[in-house]
Amino acid sequence: MVNFTLSGLNQAFTLGVSGELAGEAPVTLDVSCIAIYNVKLSNMRDVFKFQTDSFDVNDTDASDIKYYVDMGNWPANLKLNPAHAHTLSSTPILASGGDIADEKNLVKHDFVRYLAQQLFNTPYGVDLFSNEDALLSDIVTKGATAYSDIKAALDAVNMSSAAHGDSPSKYSTNNETSTANFSRELLRQVASQAASRFATGISNVSTIQSVPLLENDTISFKVSITPAADQHNLTSRPSAFNTRVYEIKLVLKEDIDATNVAPVEADSGSEYPYHA
Repeated sequence: MVNFTLSGLNQAFTLGVSGELAGEAPVTLDVSCIAIYNVKLSNMRDVFKFQTDSFDVNDTDASDIKYYVDMGNWPANLKLNPAHAHTLSSTPILASGGDIADEKNLVKHDFVRYLAQQLFNTPYGVDLFSNEDALLSDIVTKGATAYSDIKAALDAVNMSSAAHGDSPSKYSTNNETSTANFSRELLRQVASQAASRFATGISNVSTIQSVPLLENDTISFKVSITPAADQHNLTSRPSAFNTRVYEIKLVLKEDIDATNVAPVEADSGSEYPYHA
């Protein structure tokens, strides 16, 4: 056998088409106040996952990327009650400091101060309410319901419930274009805002892996709280009060930084400050 070479046939060419990423910029939330939780980066990476392969090398099959939400890795004590998010971040009714302690500047406290401001023209008028505890309790109860809805939204696309595949490895695809395809939303926003992570932040495998989230990334959603009907009549205000809208921002922290995932509220014994 002779392996012949004809160098006179050598060719070279440069592509006119560059490989692209499907990216989407994060939506800007129109809110009254930003409130934060610090959460473990490892928990979020364990929940939001994806899978790619090179089997068909085309972009016509919606299953080219599989998106997973692994709720089996959602910590039992990670209860995202928006009432307990900390309003330290931006535009609270009263900023922490002086007489305003951090553990008394959560969303539930901020909203009661908002009511006082609207009713009495001063956020310092909260003590004029004869039922402060009942107001706080109602906000916390409604917040627990909100967390149940958050959990239900995640569970609806988890690895037991998603639209494609077999349990316990069910997944969503690019056919599911709604904002409820959570890992797709995250991956597209990485592509838009931090495409360099695809050079170093993903593994050289065709199996399931984590969305490349990093320390100090944030994941935000908004929660709207509306005063009780006729609340404005308490001090004969001429019209109903506006809904106060909070951006709940989850700040992703490394596990070793234990102080950043400790409870904010002094009376919380939970590892996370997401108690019901």
